[in-house]
Amino acid sequence: MPTFTLFFYLLLLGFARLFRMAYVGWLGPYLFDCLLWVPPVMLLLSLPSMLKMQLHLEVPETLTRGEEGYLSIHFENRSLLPLRRVSVWFEVENRFTGEIKKDRFHYLSLVSSRAEIPLPTGFCGQLQCRLTKVECRDLLGLIALRRKCPPTVITTVLPQAKPPATPPDLDALLDATMQLKPKYGGGYSEEHDLREYRPGDTVNSIHWKLSSKTDEVIVREPLISANQDIYLILGRIGKEDRGLELLYWLSLELCNRELAHTMVADTLYDVGNENECIDALCTILAKPMDKPCPFDPSGARCVFLITDGEVSAK
Repeated sequence: MPTFTLFFYLLLLGFARLFRMAYVGWLGPYLFDCLLWVPPVMLLLSLPSMLKMQLHLEVPETLTRGEEGYLSIHFENRSLLPLRRVSVWFEVENRFTGEIKKDRFHYLSLVSSRAEIPLPTGFCGQLQCRLTKVECRDLLGLIALRRKCPPTVITTVLPQAKPPATPPDLDALLDATMQLKPKYGGGYSEEHDLREYRPGDTVNSIHWKLSSKTDEVIVREPLISANQDIYLILGRIGKEDRGLELLYWLSLELCNRELAHTMVADTLYDVGNENECIDALCTILAKPMDKPCPFDPSGARCVFLITDGEVSAK
């Protein structure tokens, strides 16, 4: 592909031709021949570097909102001669917010090197980073050759886990809403109830000390939670991704208590540990924000609604 420098060269070549016709001495033909043959020779010398040059993109798997992050471009030139200039057009799309950032950079005298482009981490979301066009020029900069763009790379900007201004007492709230039922098949449980012996009860379940003080046989009946479902509904996100920060904080608090829960966004995401929490957030941030999907909260232990910078429970 011709460049602006090529048109300037053709203009210079035209002046050299006129100079040759007007000047009788040896300088005119010599200057014209140099201008005529040097560019093709330099192009032939540059072609191996232009054809063998490869690009690789690399980004961190995840970033935290506000953290410095970079798109790394690895230029690999398998030829001895450097490239005159490599121009890259890049595009970063935030899949969660829909924001698209475009820019262009030029790199001079490349052999094999690495360049870094800062990523926009001011808002949460999945960032899809791609190069839309790559051009490399010969040593004189007269001809530009387009190269194949490397595959798109993806990173996710996660929120910071920040509690609300007045954090709720989760332990008291969860204890107050917990309902117990007898554990099927018996066995060990941290919670239990005392009742009279019934045929079929095992000997190990008998409370011998209490039975010895009464005229009846008393057994320990193990109990388990009858309403284990905990839902976190992502409502309005609010300014500066405050809703996402609260969702992340609340999910981590439940994970620390080893309480499985469900995030409610565009669909339901089951979370049992910190890794599953991060995976769910990455999936949520990979598409535009929508209304929470409908679900049946009947029989749930607790339902948390996250709206802007507040957390309410019901």
